[in-house]
Amino acid sequence: MIIRNLAIVVNGAIRVSSATVVWEDQPYREQVLRFEIRNGGVRDADKVAEPPADAFLAACFPLAAVHGEARVRVESPTCPMLAEGLRTAHAWWANWGGMPAVAPEIETLPRRRVSTPIDPRRAVACLSGGVDGLHMLMRNRRLYRQEDAAYISDALVIHGFDIGKRARDPETERFRMALARLEPVATEVGVRLIACYTNLRHLPSKPGFWTNRHNGGALAAVGHAAMLGPSFLFIGGTLHLSHLVPKGTHISVDGLFSSQRLTVIHDGSRFSRLEKVRDLASWPTALAALRVCPASCGDQPNCGRCEKCLRTRLELLAAGVEETEAFGPSLTPIELWDAAVPAPIGDSALQQEELLPALRARGLTALCRVLEEKIGAYRERVEAGARWTAV
Repeated sequence: MIIRNLAIVVNGAIRVSSATVVWEDQPYREQVLRFEIRNGGVRDADKVAEPPADAFLAACFPLAAVHGEARVRVESPTCPMLAEGLRTAHAWWANWGGMPAVAPEIETLPRRRVSTPIDPRRAVACLSGGVDGLHMLMRNRRLYRQEDAAYISDALVIHGFDIGKRARDPETERFRMALARLEPVATEVGVRLIACYTNLRHLPSKPGFWTNRHNGGALAAVGHAAMLGPSFLFIGGTLHLSHLVPKGTHISVDGLFSSQRLTVIHDGSRFSRLEKVRDLASWPTALAALRVCPASCGDQPNCGRCEKCLRTRLELLAAGVEETEAFGPSLTPIELWDAAVPAPIGDSALQQEELLPALRARGLTALCRVLEEKIGAYRERVEAGARWTAV
C-alpha cells in the first residue's frame, strides 16, 4: 500500500486533509482518503502547513495488515513512536487471530529536524452519545481542574463511523440530530464539540473487521488529524478488565496508536457497563442525550428494539431509572429479546450477565431465563473457538 499526494486545505473554520491510497498486492482501486475537521479552532496557520501523515498511517495500517499488503509506504515523514506502536498492535492482533502473521513493513520519508513543541497540552475526547463516552466525560470533570492538561476541553463527534459509514447514504440529517442532542451536554460541562468527517469506512475492509480490530486505530487517526499541538486523546473503554476479549478498541492496544505529539488514553476499563450507567443515572442531561443504537431511526436517537438498545434499557432499569427521553420505558418485554436476538449473541453477553442479579431482585425471573439461555449459547460458541476471524 502506498499513501501519496498528502495535502491539506484550510478554509476558515474547515480543515481538510487528504491522501491517495494505492493498493499494491490487492486488486482494489485507488481512493482518496479524507479527514475534514470543522470548528476545530485553527489557532495558528503555521501549525497546518503539513498534512497529518500520522493520521493516514494509523487509519490505513490495519487495512493493509488484514488484506496482506507487504508494506505501507507513506510519502511523508511520520512519527517513529506511532510506527513502532503499530507493529506492536499487529502482534496483539496476530496473537488474537484473524490477521496474517507477518506485519506490513512501514516505510516513510526521512524526518526533518523539528523544534520541541512548547504549546500547552490539550485534552480531547471521542464522543458519540454512548454510555462509555458520557461516563468518561463525567469522571473527567470529577478528577481534573480546568487548568489541568487532562481537563477535556474539546470533543470529537465523528461522521463516517456509525453514522454515514456507507457512501450511498451520507445520513447528513441523522448526524445533525446527533450533534444537536450532544449540545446540552457540551454546554453543561463546558466542552466544545468538533464535527469531524471521514470516508475511512469506504475503503475495502472485511466483515467484522471494524468492530473486532479497526475502530480503535480509526478513532486515533481522527485525533491525529484533528489536533494540531500536543494533546491527550481520551477514548472511552467498553470492556471491563475482568471481561477483556479481543476487540477493535482495547486497553492493551489503543495507547499504541500514540505519537510523540498525541497521547491516546483508553479510559474507564475499571468500571463495568452497569457501574457506568448507575453513575450516569444522576446526570439527567446525559440520560436525555444517550445514543447507543447503530441503526437509523428517523427522528429518534435509538430504535429501542435491537440488542444494544434492549441491553441499555435493562441497564437503566437495573440502575433504578424507569424511563428516559432517549428510550422511553426501561423495562423490555421478553418477546423483543427473542425477535432482536434469535441467534447466539456475541461478546455483549458478558455485559448482559452482570444484569442478572439486579433483574432477579426485581422479580423478573422469566426475563432472566431468556438472557441465561442466550449467554449459555454464547459460551458454547466461545469454547468451540467461534470468535471472529478474517483469514
